Amino acid sequence: MATANRSWNLESFLDSLIVELDKARETLAIKAINKPLTYAVKDVNLEMQLFPSFDGDNVKFITAQPGQEGASKIAIQLGSITDQQIRKTTKEPNTAQDVSIDLIDEIDTDTKNTLRKIGVTSVNDLDKIQKKNVDLLKASNKKVDYGKLASLLNKARRTENPPKVGNVNFNISRSTSTINVEGDNLIFDEKYTPVAVFNGEMVKLTSASKSNLQIQINADKVKEEDNELIVVSDPYTVFKMKLDNNN
Repeated sequence: MATANRSWNLESFLDSLIVELDKARETLAIKAINKPLTYAVKDVNLEMQLFPSFDGDNVKFITAQPGQEGASKIAIQLGSITDQQIRKTTKEPNTAQDVSIDLIDEIDTDTKNTLRKIGVTSVNDLDKIQKKNVDLLKASNKKVDYGKLASLLNKARRTENPPKVGNVNFNISRSTSTINVEGDNLIFDEKYTPVAVFNGEMVKLTSASKSNLQIQINADKVKEEDNELIVVSDPYTVFKMKLDNNN
C-alpha cells in the first residue's frame, strides 16, 4: 500500500475542485461583457487510482503512485447545477437564530457524528424531528437521548441569543403599580412561565413577551434607590437589575 503520499478525504478534494470551477465561471461572467462567444467546461470526469482506508467513522484516500498495484479505481463526474435546483433539493443554511451542533462543546464527537448521519446539524433540525414525533432514540440506534440533547441545544441557543434590556419604567398608582421592562430576547421559551422577584418579594408577571415584560408590584415596596429586580426568564437565564425610582 502507498505510504509516501499524504491521505486526503473526498469532501476536501471536491471542495477544492469545485472552487476552481466556480472561479472559471466567474471569469466567464466578466469575459462575456466583451466577448459574445467563448468556451467553457461543461462537465468534468475524473478517474483515479486510490488506496481507501476506513477508521470506523471516516473514509480517506491515498493516491496510488505510478506502477503500484492493488489500488481501487474511483470515477467522479461533476455536472453543473443551478441555484433553483439547489434550493429545491437542499435545506436552507442555518439562520442567525439557529445554532449548529458543531459549535456546542458539551455534545461529544460521537453524538455529533450520529446526528449528522440522520440529518440533524442544528437546533432547528432537532425541533423539526420532535414536531414529527420521531423517536430519536430508535432512529439513532439508542445512541442519542432527545431530552438530554434538547436541553443542551436550547441552552446553546439561549447563549447565542441573550436577553437585552433597553428601558425600565416604574408606573406607580393607587390602584395598580407595575414595572415595564422593554428590550429584546427577554423571553426565550414560551413553554416556560417566567418568574420575577422585586426587593425580595415574589411578584406577578401580568404579561411577558420577547420584547416586553409587565410586572405587578407592591407600591409600598418601592424605594427611591437600589431597587432590585430579578427575572428568571427560562431554565437557562437569570438577569438582575438595580433600579432607581426617579418619579
